[in-house]
Amino acid sequence: MNRKKTGIIGRLAAGALALSMAAVSSGCQQQAQSNGTIYVIAQTRGVQFWDLLKVGTEDAANELNYTIAYFDTESANDVDAQRTYIQQAIANDAKGIVIAPWSATELNSELEKAYTAQIPVITVSSSATYPGVDSYVGSDNTAAGQIAGRQLASVLPDGGDIVIIGHSATAANATGRIQGFIDSVNAINAQYKAAYGEQNTSIKDPYNLVTTEYSNGQRDGTKELAAQALKEHPDLKLIYATNENSTLGVCDAISEAGKTGQVKVIGFNSNDAELNYIQQGVLTGTMVQSPYNMGYLGVRFIDKLQSNEEIRSNYDTGAIYVTSSNLNDDIIQLWIHPDKQ
Repeated sequence: MNRKKTGIIGRLAAGALALSMAAVSSGCQQQAQSNGTIYVIAQTRGVQFWDLLKVGTEDAANELNYTIAYFDTESANDVDAQRTYIQQAIANDAKGIVIAPWSATELNSELEKAYTAQIPVITVSSSATYPGVDSYVGSDNTAAGQIAGRQLASVLPDGGDIVIIGHSATAANATGRIQGFIDSVNAINAQYKAAYGEQNTSIKDPYNLVTTEYSNGQRDGTKELAAQALKEHPDLKLIYATNENSTLGVCDAISEAGKTGQVKVIGFNSNDAELNYIQQGVLTGTMVQSPYNMGYLGVRFIDKLQSNEEIRSNYDTGAIYVTSSNLNDDIIQLWIHPDKQ
C-alpha cells in the first residue's frame, strides 16, 4: 500500500463542508458486499460531540461501502481501553483506524503495530506523536485556543483573574487549546505593557492566569473544581474550559453559585445543554468545531489510502467562536447541526 502524504495543511471550505454532509441514500437497493471494517475509536461515552463524529463516519462508510466498528471509553483519559481497541483492530485485520487518542504519546507502541500490519491510521480531534500516522483530521487546537483567548478584550475589557480547567493533561486537543489560550493572554498583556509600561513601570498585567486545573473529563468532576475555584478566588472573572463536559461542569457550578454574568465562561463545543447555557447568559461564548466532518473525512481518507491515493498529512476542519449574538445565524446553525441540514 502506498502511504505517501502530501504534507499540505488544508482548511475547511464551504464547499468541502457541503460535500461532507451529502450522504448518498441507499434506498431499497441491495448493498454490495462490504469493503471491510474501519475501527472508529472515540473518547468519552455519552458526549454529543462524539455522537456527531460517529454519524459522519457512518455516512461516509455507507457511501463507500464499509462497515464501522465504533468504540468509545466509559471514563476519561482511558488510554488502556483505546490500546485494547487498537489491538482488536489489528487482530481483525481492519481496513483502517480512525482514532481520537487520549494521549499524544502513550498509544505510540500500538500505533506502530498498526503501521507494521499495514493498517492506515487517521487521528481525529486529538493527535499523536507517532510519525507513522497517516493524517490528522480536526481543528488546529492551538489556533482554536488562541481564538478563544483573543475574545478577552471584549469579554473582560477591564481585565481580571482567570482560571483554566482542562479536560485532560495528556490529550493533545486539551494541551493545545490550553497553550493557545495562554499564548493569547500573554500577547495581550505584552501589548498592554508596551502601550502603558513606559509611563508606569509598576503597571500590572490586565489578565492574571491564577491557575490551570485538570478535571477527569467528566461534567461532575469539573463542576467540583469550578465550585472550589469560585470559593478560593473571590475576584475571579472568567473560567476557560476545553471540551464539552468541562464547559458544562463550569456552567453548572456558576449557575448554582448565582454567579451568572459575574463570572464569564469561554468553552468548547455546542451540545444542546451548552446552547441553553448561552441563551441563559451563563456561557459567554464557545468554540464550535466540526466533529461530523472529522469523522466523515477520516473514513474518506482511509478509503483513499486503500486505493493507493495520496492524502493530506493534516486537514484542519476549523473552529468558530459562537455567542448569543450570532447563535442563530445560518452559517452557525450549519456548524452546530450539520446532520440536520
